[in-house]
Amino acid sequence: MFYFREGFCWTNILNPQAKLLKAKLKQKTVNDVGSMSLSSIADSVPNYYLVALLNSELLFNYYREYINNTVNIQINDIRQLPVFVPKKTWLIEIQKLFEKLVALKKTKQETDEDFETEIKKLEQDIDKIVDSLYSI
Repeated sequence: MFYFREGFCWTNILNPQAKLLKAKLKQKTVNDVGSMSLSSIADSVPNYYLVALLNSELLFNYYREYINNTVNIQINDIRQLPVFVPKKTWLIEIQKLFEKLVALKKTKQETDEDFETEIKKLEQDIDKIVDSLYSI
C-alpha cells in the first residue's frame, strides 16, 4: 500500500554538526529504512511544501530543540513537527521558489560561485516565508 507512492524523504542518520534535515522529493519507489519517507494526504499541504518546511532553519531548530537532538531521524519525529497550513498565495510563492531551486540544483554547477550564491539566496527566501508563516 505504501510502495510506489510519491512523497518526500530524508536519510535516517543526521550528521551531528548538521544545520538542516535535508529532505527531498521522492518519486514512485520502494521504501527503504536507509531513507525514511512520508507522503502528504492533503492537497492543501503538498509534498514540495513539506520539503520546503523540513529544509527550513526554523523547523530544523524546533526539531533539534523540542523533538530529537540525536543523529537518528525517525518518521514519528517528523510527524511531531508543527505544520502550518498556508493560504494558496503562500503555496504558490513557495512552489515558485522551490521549483527554481530544484531546477538550479539539477544543473550541478557546484564549482561556480554564482551557483552557490543563487542557491543560498533561494533557500533564504524560502526561510523568510516559513518564518512569516509561523509569525517569527
